[in-house]
Amino acid sequence: MPYEVNLAENILDETIAEMCQDSYVFNTEVDVTLSPDVSNNINVPATYIQIRDTTQEYVIRDSGLLYSMQAKSNEFTADITVEVVYLLEFEDLPEAAKRYCTIRAARIYADRMVGSKDIRAFTERDEIEAKAKLFNYEAGVDRLNMLTDSAAVSYIHNRRI
Repeated sequence: MPYEVNLAENILDETIAEMCQDSYVFNTEVDVTLSPDVSNNINVPATYIQIRDTTQEYVIRDSGLLYSMQAKSNEFTADITVEVVYLLEFEDLPEAAKRYCTIRAARIYADRMVGSKDIRAFTERDEIEAKAKLFNYEAGVDRLNMLTDSAAVSYIHNRRI
């Protein structure tokens, strides 16, 4: 495979991983139960990019095991229920995300290989527009509500007087 093609594929993969870390509705799943194995470890699939919990802080170690920052251990004695952010393949992304990743990867490729300020300005504008369309897609799918999905408004709405 030619060097340029290999570089372009690597940049696209990096761009997808970077975008997936932002946690969108299409790559985030709530109430996922993870169970420890016979060694009391939770093996994390390679497709999990983040694991979140409102009360605990977890990290995925290089060994592929889940690690509890509070307990300072990778041993678990019971199931845990968490929110999982997935690292998706290009084919599994919605069209708005594919477009954004493709345009961003093309800009990064052009910066590294060509270095033209004119090309950068042109593709940077396209990237901003694609990111806006991705946010529009996210807002349409997620059906966000100012009264229920804002922490500040929810606090005011639910406070006891």
